[in-house]
Amino acid sequence: MSTETHSAGLPCGRAAPAPPDTAGVEWLIDNANAYRALIGAIRRAGATIWITQLALDTDCVAYDVAGAGEAGVRIVDELLEAARRGVEVRVLLNASLLLDTASTLRRYLAAAGAGRVRMRVRGVRRFPQLLHAKMVIVDETMAFLVGSPFANGYWDDARHHPRDARRPMRELGGRPVHDVSTRLIGDAARTLAATFAELWNDADDVAPDDTERLPATASQRQDALSPVVVVRTGPGDDGPMEILPALLDGIATARQTIYIEHQYLSSRPVVDALRRAVAAHEALELVVVLNQNPDVTAYRGWQNDRLREAGLLDHPRVGLFTIWTSAAAPRGRRRINQVFVHSKVVLVDDRWALVGSANLDGVSLHSYGDDFTGVLGRRLFRKVRNFDVNVVVTTDDAGVHGVVRRLRTGLWNEHLGSAFDGAEDRPLGGWLPLWRTVAADNADALNSRNRAACDGRSLILPYSACPTPSAQLADIGVLLAPGTIELCFNPSWLEVRFSPNWVRNMFA
Repeated sequence: MSTETHSAGLPCGRAAPAPPDTAGVEWLIDNANAYRALIGAIRRAGATIWITQLALDTDCVAYDVAGAGEAGVRIVDELLEAARRGVEVRVLLNASLLLDTASTLRRYLAAAGAGRVRMRVRGVRRFPQLLHAKMVIVDETMAFLVGSPFANGYWDDARHHPRDARRPMRELGGRPVHDVSTRLIGDAARTLAATFAELWNDADDVAPDDTERLPATASQRQDALSPVVVVRTGPGDDGPMEILPALLDGIATARQTIYIEHQYLSSRPVVDALRRAVAAHEALELVVVLNQNPDVTAYRGWQNDRLREAGLLDHPRVGLFTIWTSAAAPRGRRRINQVFVHSKVVLVDDRWALVGSANLDGVSLHSYGDDFTGVLGRRLFRKVRNFDVNVVVTTDDAGVHGVVRRLRTGLWNEHLGSAFDGAEDRPLGGWLPLWRTVAADNADALNSRNRAACDGRSLILPYSACPTPSAQLADIGVLLAPGTIELCFNPSWLEVRFSPNWVRNMFA
């Protein structure tokens, strides 16, 4: 399998070729690439398609797919077509007070005349826990760990246009979205199939006449020395809690570079592990890409508090960054927007990776209550955990063809552009000088008359703890001159502290 990456010098949306990976891992950077691979796999499915998702909206469209034209294709219609040709399609969704797309999908299928034998839907009711694992398993031999929910607000490609009619406002304020998905074959795919079977059999929102039980398709016992290991988090006293210890073990091995790009960073054990790692190893540097305005607004305060308390906001060997994008607008203005980071990626020394659905927060790792400061929140949400699935990928090859390095270089090609040479080994002074230079140059470009140089690519900028996008730009010296720059996403004081979309996006 090859790795989907974006390189400087390649047209936007094109993939840079990479050599096959014997571990059976393919990185799919940004959802346009992920959807393209996913629709292709659905169309080639011969026997089964199994899906777990936070949400599957019936109007969710995949664009830039072969034969689809500009209108794209609805993911649910591709699943229906697979069912009509005899593929057994099973979809497991949330059916709880917080989020219920299982009922909507059932109504859509009934109206479409779908036979229940070929396409079944079950729901999970574990309020306040959610099914957060996003898996698509094809023929029990190929599996996708999908980055985003199947909702139109999460569609985007590597260009991250500030505004795109294909990306509605309802999910994330219309912000462009950066995400990472993973395609797996081999033992990891079979383990994920076994995980699906367990979740399917334990579903509690099931039609009265749906008595099907899937056999265990594979043992979930894994060789700890395997290059790809599936790790999970689950609710309940007996639920698995494998992701956090795996992550802490990975951080403890770091000696040169830890790279993180994540939707949230609020987990106390994780931030403390990062602090201890940086303190213990003088050559270790930490490069982190985060959201300044998370969709669940409480996370902004939690994240900034954790980073400040750990001394990571201004540590000389810690670089905190965020992603923006720019494009021309009518009447000679520039349009700029935050890029919403939905990735769940931790990379260590080009030899270790953790990727999947789990955020670096309490509810994905060990206890939602641990994110809170107040006694009430800590007690009320104690031991509340979602269903999450990640993979740990390890390799002895840290060279240019190593599987972990390929993910890092694919991401950095997108974020750093032509300033980054993916074939280059770590400089003597580390990577942070490059990141800081690119971020400073981008800020200068937004202030200059040469803003067009920023178009069609991601813009790494320094992270700011200020509450609003306009204040964040001002904090790093970017001037919003009236009539020259249109700031697409600039929530009010109230929206920064309580988003009206928090329920829909609560754990996405």
